[in-house]
Amino acid sequence: MTGKNGIEAKEATLGYIFSPNFLFEIPIYQRPFIWDTEKFQQLFDDIFDARENGEQQYFLGSILLQEVESPIYQVVDGQQRLTALSLLFASIRDITQNQILKSKAHSYIYQENDPFNQIPEQMRVKPWEDLIDIFRKYIYTPGGTTLFLDEFQQKAIKFQDDQDPIYHIYEALETYKNAIAGLDSNEEFIKYVLKNTYLVYIKTSNQASAFRLFSVLNSRGEPLNTSDLLKSDNLGEIKDPKEREKYAKIWRDIEDNLGREELENVIIFIRTMKTQERAKINIYEEYQKNIFRPKLIEKGTAFISFLNDISTIYDEKILDGTINSNSHEKVNKYFTIVNLMNSYLPFSDWKPPLMYFYKKHKNDELLFDMLLKLEQKAFVEWAAGFTFIERVTSLNRILKLVENSTSPQDVINNLLYFKDEGVKRGKEARSIDFTNKDEIISNLRVFDDPQFYSKFGGKIAKYSLLRIEIEGSELGNIRKEFGGIITVEHILPRNPPKDSIWLKLFTDEDRNDLTNKLGNLVLLSRKKNSQAQNYDFKKKKDVYFLSGRKITDFNITKQLSDISEWNPEELRKRHDSFKSDLFKIYLP
Repeated sequence: MTGKNGIEAKEATLGYIFSPNFLFEIPIYQRPFIWDTEKFQQLFDDIFDARENGEQQYFLGSILLQEVESPIYQVVDGQQRLTALSLLFASIRDITQNQILKSKAHSYIYQENDPFNQIPEQMRVKPWEDLIDIFRKYIYTPGGTTLFLDEFQQKAIKFQDDQDPIYHIYEALETYKNAIAGLDSNEEFIKYVLKNTYLVYIKTSNQASAFRLFSVLNSRGEPLNTSDLLKSDNLGEIKDPKEREKYAKIWRDIEDNLGREELENVIIFIRTMKTQERAKINIYEEYQKNIFRPKLIEKGTAFISFLNDISTIYDEKILDGTINSNSHEKVNKYFTIVNLMNSYLPFSDWKPPLMYFYKKHKNDELLFDMLLKLEQKAFVEWAAGFTFIERVTSLNRILKLVENSTSPQDVINNLLYFKDEGVKRGKEARSIDFTNKDEIISNLRVFDDPQFYSKFGGKIAKYSLLRIEIEGSELGNIRKEFGGIITVEHILPRNPPKDSIWLKLFTDEDRNDLTNKLGNLVLLSRKKNSQAQNYDFKKKKDVYFLSGRKITDFNITKQLSDISEWNPEELRKRHDSFKSDLFKIYLP
């Protein structure tokens, strides 16, 4: 079926697909080979089961092709399946004892020279550039799959980890070797694969049309995410093949470095930087309607270059937490606070302003000051109970400040106090007057809440204690990284036994008021111990908090060693001390 725009969609057997009718090339912009053992096993089992169940046709889905020069086609979508099938044919070739089948199986994946049809000797599926040598030596050479498995077991084939495409080739060949060994007849199985197994191929000679089809076919399902669709759109805008290849490699390098999940985050952050308002439709539509069409940024090379810049900033300044400074304390404190915010702030709206600031000014020393101001603003508004809309609106204002300021120091000086003209105080646009100390203290009253331990799902208690820990640490030569298990524990237990000393030291009124307050909480780097929670203070301190097994690395917990008895007076004193520490951090 051929449409007006030269688009053809047709159902075909694999025997037709893996024949001189097609030579496939996987372009550089495609995602790496990512299928794993489960996918290879499922492909084999689905075909095997269809044959066993007597199905006359088994459908493998569709592939999308752009014609380069018949019979050469670039694979726009479907490269994982075509590659997996090539590996299956190569495995059958090297395992079967039938010499005719061995020769035929090889022909399905390697096109011999055909001078009469002017078809040169060529791989049927030309893989990713970084896998060409592997495929030439092991897949497109008879006996190569056996050699690959032998050399892989001998550790002669190098790969990075189990996400490396070379490791996925090993998974495929090992899976197919074991599966083929269980067949009653290789010949009957491959006949079914070639004659009864079908694909729908959709082909077009127009690249723009190919990318549009790619977007339409995949935006309604789950195979691709926003970054895949934007990659298709932006590479499709680049008409020069060499330029397109150059920027396709840039995109792949970003994806390889960050990973797909973090790349998605960067794309969301860029959307926020460019629109400076909260998202109202899905991210892909936002780009089409609110970024590309108003030309806040041009599609193609301009967008990919911007993405590359922001991805580098995100990787270095937020994920790695690195800055360049002659001050070791600044370097370590920046790393420690970014690590804390990444791990324990339950929102990421502070990231776009920080990255946008660095993108514009490229000043590491001032980035440290910018981070402290952003953290101050974000924490106070969190403690004040800002809603999602209020928080996003407030932090997005900072993007406008960054954009409109010519001096990085002006951004830092005005960050807490900046308001858009015409912004009204009210529910939808609530803001905190950071010039008014009493107002800030009022918004930090959560510290005195009798249920502070459980506020905001317990997240603010842990964050506050860790922030106090950072402020009291000497960061000149070390930096703190808050990984692994960290729990917040009570000194005065929440449910002391009836005969407990705790009931003599604390009245019912005291326990109702103090048990879940900031001053009664400690940090432990271990899981909770329900039995130890009710120990008396001395035993709890010696066995649970400060034992020789180095249960805690936290200074604010170790400080308990100087206290002989835990009573309301000590608890209130510690509470006031912690609250004072937090006020020093968060009051301007």
